[in-house]
Amino acid sequence: MELIASILEGCKDGIRKTKLMYKANLSYRLFCKYTKLLEKKGLIVFDNNEYKLTSKGYEYLAHLREYLELKSRLEKLKSIIDISNETKK
Repeated sequence: MELIASILEGCKDGIRKTKLMYKANLSYRLFCKYTKLLEKKGLIVFDNNEYKLTSKGYEYLAHLREYLELKSRLEKLKSIIDISNETKK
């Protein structure tokens, strides 16, 4: 999910292929796999030699950010209340 968020973030203002590949830290093979998937889902488009976020992509990115934030908060709470960690100390 973090990888998809990174790709979508990079596409917000329009970005060329190579720059997006480096920004998301992807091999060419993975870059092609993920960009094709995101294009197929209608989240990004390739236009004028740039990947751009669609309106659907902006909406998806907002939900994804919210999900990742909640996931992070839950992981922190879990580590605080995890009894098994306390018994090991």
